[in-house]
Amino acid sequence: MLGRLGLTTTLVLTIGGSGCGGVITETLTAAPVDVTTLAAMVDLSAAPSFADERGGGLFIDLAGRVVRLRSDGTRAALESHPQNAVPPGPATSLWPLGPYSALVVTDRGLYVADAGWLIAPPWQTRLSASGFRSSAIAPDGVAWIAHDDGLFRIEGGELKELKANGNAITGITSLAIAPATDLRPGVWFAQGDTVSVAAQTAANTYSIRDSGLTAEELAGGVRGIAGITASRTSSGEVWVITPKVLYQRTLVSWRRYELGRTPKQVMSNGRFLWLQSGDGLYRYDADARMWTNAKGLEAVPRLLAVDAAGSAWVRVGGSTLSIAPTPALRLTGVYQNQVIHEPEAVVELVVPQRLMLESLSWRFDDGEPRTVDVTKGRAGAPPQQALTFHTLGGLEPSGRPKFISFGVLTDGLHTLEVSARTADGVDSKRLVHFDLEASAVVQVSWQRDIRPLSQARCDKCHSTGTQPDLSSYEQWKTFAAACANAVRDRRMPADGPLDAAGIQLVQRWVTGGSLP
Repeated sequence: MLGRLGLTTTLVLTIGGSGCGGVITETLTAAPVDVTTLAAMVDLSAAPSFADERGGGLFIDLAGRVVRLRSDGTRAALESHPQNAVPPGPATSLWPLGPYSALVVTDRGLYVADAGWLIAPPWQTRLSASGFRSSAIAPDGVAWIAHDDGLFRIEGGELKELKANGNAITGITSLAIAPATDLRPGVWFAQGDTVSVAAQTAANTYSIRDSGLTAEELAGGVRGIAGITASRTSSGEVWVITPKVLYQRTLVSWRRYELGRTPKQVMSNGRFLWLQSGDGLYRYDADARMWTNAKGLEAVPRLLAVDAAGSAWVRVGGSTLSIAPTPALRLTGVYQNQVIHEPEAVVELVVPQRLMLESLSWRFDDGEPRTVDVTKGRAGAPPQQALTFHTLGGLEPSGRPKFISFGVLTDGLHTLEVSARTADGVDSKRLVHFDLEASAVVQVSWQRDIRPLSQARCDKCHSTGTQPDLSSYEQWKTFAAACANAVRDRRMPADGPLDAAGIQLVQRWVTGGSLP
């Protein structure tokens, strides 16, 4: 949430031990596969970028300007927010800050890109742009930032620092979110030729543990870390690359993969990991537990960004391409690792209009597939040539999309699986793993939780004449559903949307009874 910045908060930290279960050596084998490609319609640089699982993303053009692309590679609107005291300057890199938002590093400071705006966050002056190194997003929506000044997280609009015995944790080059060595929620980080993990032991308490990888095993330094999120059937994973090998940790042991080529880049999002090694580009699908080797590219690719739908944006020669082994299936209304508190939602599938679908179906978990009429796709308006399917709910007689109910599911981790086949026999599948908490007893109160958020983000408009007036509990309760919809759809606040934690807080207050 881009809320009013309070004092920088230091999280409680203890120093823990190793917990390594040994290293198993294996040879990485990957099946060669031709990839589908989609070219960006804008000349872009090879700077680190951000990919949106709905398609498209945020990139930097050759003049240093931040560019927002749609899923078909065309340019979309992106402007500096009118309330920015200083407009963004030339950008050097972009990093994930949420499922649909990115942190933009410019020569005039850090900015947040979301919903068509570049927004100066309240904590902008706290962190210099030149000291930014990496970011990672936890399943609870909290963004972690590695900076020359230390290790930080953004939660509830505040910038909080994690310190070790009162000292800043510096020298971090990369971050990843994955279970710690004892399977607690963890934040992994590399410092030179060492890898450590901060295991969460309580709400604001972390214990630093050694990874168990020795200095000899990490010889030459760590080139990158990436995390794979958990599903209902498997735990999360962390991956580490050095100049010689690739390491994977699942549950309580490390695996060492001999590649035969020098690893150069590793990136992940959701349940997918992409690796550039030598002149090859590899993709790991954690749900299928399978590696593939991308074929058909005319030159050595450079990874720019990856998304949770399984696609990657790469720089090949002078072109920027979105690539995937099969046509990507894009969903709106639910995203990877989302915590769902509402009992119903509209979920739609968006596919390129050029695809001739022969069949389409969906299901929850291991339930029976439900067939979707492939003739019912709604064509999008130019320039984005896409078909939208009301995958789950269908349409009301009025033509409006129906809500779908999560009432058939118990609270906990679940999977939405969408499968499609094209007329030429190409199969595509999309798995979205989410955490349902629709029926959980949630004690969120207006006075303790919503009022501070309202004062920080809403009062400057909705207590000074803009309707509706939201200056009291009674008024918030009257407009509770409208407020929840506005923040969920990222239409409000007007100066930029809340982060995932803030959106969930409002939704939990509404579904939990709108307590005073």
